[in-house]
Amino acid sequence: MNVFTPKKPCLAAPAALLALAFALTPAAASDPRYFSSNAAGTTTADFLNLPVGARAAGMAGAYSAISEDASGVYWNPAGLVQIPRLSAVFMRAQYVDDISYQYAAYAQRLSYDSVVAVSALMTDIGAIQHTDINNTTLGSFTPQDQVFTLAYSKAILEFSDKDIDVAIGVSGKYIKSKILNSAESYAGDIGIMTYNFGNIPYRLAVTASNLGGGLTYDKESNPLPLTFKLGAAASPFRNMLLAMDMVLPKHNTPNFLFGGELALTPNELTRLCVRAGLNLQQLKDGINGFSAGLGATLQFFTLDYAFVPMGELGMTHRISLTFDFPFRSPIFQRRDRSIFTKMKGISFK
Repeated sequence: MNVFTPKKPCLAAPAALLALAFALTPAAASDPRYFSSNAAGTTTADFLNLPVGARAAGMAGAYSAISEDASGVYWNPAGLVQIPRLSAVFMRAQYVDDISYQYAAYAQRLSYDSVVAVSALMTDIGAIQHTDINNTTLGSFTPQDQVFTLAYSKAILEFSDKDIDVAIGVSGKYIKSKILNSAESYAGDIGIMTYNFGNIPYRLAVTASNLGGGLTYDKESNPLPLTFKLGAAASPFRNMLLAMDMVLPKHNTPNFLFGGELALTPNELTRLCVRAGLNLQQLKDGINGFSAGLGATLQFFTLDYAFVPMGELGMTHRISLTFDFPFRSPIFQRRDRSIFTKMKGISFK
């Protein structure tokens, strides 16, 4: 049972999801090139699309309606309200060729219905030989990208009742990219998530990512990879989670992501998980499209691994460590079946 009386009908939540999507899409789609195959190469800062967290990567990125740890800063800031008192994620990804990137996020509960979080993403592309137009070697340079994000998430009591919880999240990010010259920009994300605690509990989500200006390396500015997502996740059985995301990227055609997770719980504080996912766009492009992963939770710590083949580009691997305190049980397995956290001995005012 939730801890409040609703002030407005809970049916307003789905309307809010649709309103957000349709209010933002027309302005973003003013150029007919966008949201189609003709848009390839029209946006910059593709590193903003690099998935974070090995759990999400093992589920092919179908994570906007799950987003239940500190990595929600990236996937859907609305999901941050699901954390216990605090949550932290640290990830290293070995990407194609010699490219790697690191990600860290920390989320702190402010009250029973609000959470604040920060994150940092950094890429390491390695050294590249620098030559001029005459093919004269001038040395080398090291491209690097950095993204720093501040996020806030809050449960919306007015749209919630005993069967449905609703949350909204926003984030602002500072983006810096260096090739030979440097470029800087600012952007924001917004997300909404609803939680239905029926016989088959499910979540719905909508997100808009990378809302902001472009990057200017010299004189010409290129837009950021604005992306809309509509996501859903359901738990048909106690230890099964299924998820799907419909992705609407400004720089490509719509795409669908599918993910699943099966868990084994030897005891109350231990979980062992196996995961799989499918990215239809990568499958269509001949870049495999399949992913798999494993996870193990022991009390406050979770170690996740994801294996994502990239076809001729090679194999990619991700390892992440998540710390949740107190122990974070899955949202639909909590006794009160609510996103609102009530912890013995801890008072939120």
